[in-house]
Amino acid sequence: MATLTGKIKQTRLMTAIVGSYPKPRYLFPGTGRKLLDEMGLTFHELAREIGPAEFQQRLDRAARQAIEDQNAAGIDFVTDGEERRGHYVLYVLSGLGGVDFQKLTEKSIRDGRYVRHLPTVIGRLTYQGPILVDDYRFTARYAQNIAKIGLPGPTTVVDSVADTYYGDPARLAMDYAQVIRHEVENLIAAGCPAIQFDDPALLRYPNQAQEWGMDALQACFRGLEDQATFFVHICRGYPDKPLERKGVAYKADADYYGNVLSWLSDSALDVISIEGAQSRLDLSVLPAAGRKTVMLGVLDVGSNRVESVDDLVKRGKDALRHLPPEQLILAPDCGMLQLSRAAARQKLANMATAAAIL
Repeated sequence: MATLTGKIKQTRLMTAIVGSYPKPRYLFPGTGRKLLDEMGLTFHELAREIGPAEFQQRLDRAARQAIEDQNAAGIDFVTDGEERRGHYVLYVLSGLGGVDFQKLTEKSIRDGRYVRHLPTVIGRLTYQGPILVDDYRFTARYAQNIAKIGLPGPTTVVDSVADTYYGDPARLAMDYAQVIRHEVENLIAAGCPAIQFDDPALLRYPNQAQEWGMDALQACFRGLEDQATFFVHICRGYPDKPLERKGVAYKADADYYGNVLSWLSDSALDVISIEGAQSRLDLSVLPAAGRKTVMLGVLDVGSNRVESVDDLVKRGKDALRHLPPEQLILAPDCGMLQLSRAAARQKLANMATAAAIL
């Protein structure tokens, strides 16, 4: 596709995926839930079995497949399905200095919902060179519409590592922001028009969001605001069926959306991506986003049940009672990692059809 520069001007209702797409069995034999529970730390075990060259070929094949499914559906903002990533946060952090992936430290994360063994921050974070530029170029080569790249947001980074160096989450978040800004610059230089920060922990910790999370998020692209379209994704958390069956509450409080949308309405971000399908979010909260575009989750990524076109049109009409079409993007709630490819493909096709009708 042609390279875009500066802001993307939206003139109609559009569609996107958040980031991840199902991983084929030839790439990862386990489930998407297993990959999430392991923080992606076992993802490259297959590479040791089959060799890095063959593994790279499989990564390319999976990414191409994810892009082609989005092309076939007619999705406007396309990703590579994050097929190369074991985990959406740690994949990026593995390219930075100061994080030890051999030294794993036990930590409670996501507001105490999970206990994980995480890479450890042992020194000051440093930028060691481009991390996602080649991933972007691959996506742009095959995407028929707009290629989008995701980076982890600062608050979620703080919650996804064990810190033995900074001793202060605000300092860690701001150092990460200043380091990852170099990556944002490199992505823009490569022609990337749409850059998304995945920062669901903002919804988990609204006090931290106000105190330093919002500032750290904007520091990731400060001075570059006019050179790309910037998204933030703040879902309530990946679906966790085992916890649902046990009756354990694990998602962030949907009531926080009003405050977070209001705070972000005054930010330099362009698009706010929120979860709206699984919990049937009350869409009267949407005007809190002010003049920002809302990327609304209308696909449940915790179920292979495919939403009908009629249901998606109805949900879209409900959203359009609160926002004009040029301020709305339809999307899945979150990454589609836990779905089957067949379900994901049909969900996207139905969503694109609904968007065209709307």
